[in-house]
Amino acid sequence: MKIIRLNPAGTQPFFPSVQHSFFFLTAICAILLVMIPIKRIEMIKKILTSDKQADVSTLAGHLNVTEATIRRDLEKLENENFLTRTHGGAVINEQKNIEISLFHLENVNTQPYEEIGKIASHIIEDNTTIFLGPGISSRFIARELNAKKNITVITTDLMVAHDCALYSPNVAITTTGGRLNTTTLQVSGYITNNELSSYFFNAAFFDIDGLTMTRGYSVSSIEKYSLIKSVSGLTKNSFLVFPFTIFNTESAVVLGNLDVCSTVITNGHIPDMYKKYCFDHNIKIYEAINI
Repeated sequence: MKIIRLNPAGTQPFFPSVQHSFFFLTAICAILLVMIPIKRIEMIKKILTSDKQADVSTLAGHLNVTEATIRRDLEKLENENFLTRTHGGAVINEQKNIEISLFHLENVNTQPYEEIGKIASHIIEDNTTIFLGPGISSRFIARELNAKKNITVITTDLMVAHDCALYSPNVAITTTGGRLNTTTLQVSGYITNNELSSYFFNAAFFDIDGLTMTRGYSVSSIEKYSLIKSVSGLTKNSFLVFPFTIFNTESAVVLGNLDVCSTVITNGHIPDMYKKYCFDHNIKIYEAINI
């Protein structure tokens, strides 16, 4: 049987010429010359990462290059702050772990919030669905729920969800969708409000950021204001939660006067004028002294 190779009309079978082969091999060699230093530096990095230090002569022998080549490589890596050159060698620069988790409470006196968390845990009943709004107080409420039975927590604050999962793993946690604030790790917006509208809560807890006799309660953002107003109509019981340190302070957005909610949780040290107002307007106060 005769095998016939068909080529496009008017063309000849391709056989690379000697000249073509020469240029092809030259290009390959050029690529290899570029890659070899890169591979060599990667090997130096691996050796230093493992051994923490190395000398020039050992590296040169291991990588089969001259000591002058190794010194140039070490100089490059020193300029990248990967290592520090020493007499006859180099040591790796140990990287200090300076990353701080967003979930870490930096420079916060946690005692008031711990007391608030304990108070709220006494109020929350088993077999209920609760809403924990954004804020530090809600984080500490979430930490005190592990002894509860059949509790579901809905939240728009990823830090609250994190603390609940870490400290109260028996609790079922749901976070809503929405637009994420990458600083506070809280979600808000149309999607958030739309998802929340499908729930009805046994209890909802809202962190407050400011409180004065003249302006009433205030919060840190319009998103937080809108969230509280929305969820207040979706719950059987609402609780405003805050440490005593916010008395006589103001935040950005006014939520309402002091009787906007009939139940508050704080950790004591309540000024007399507020006690009188709450007594006169049938506002129930839970404070640490009641535990």
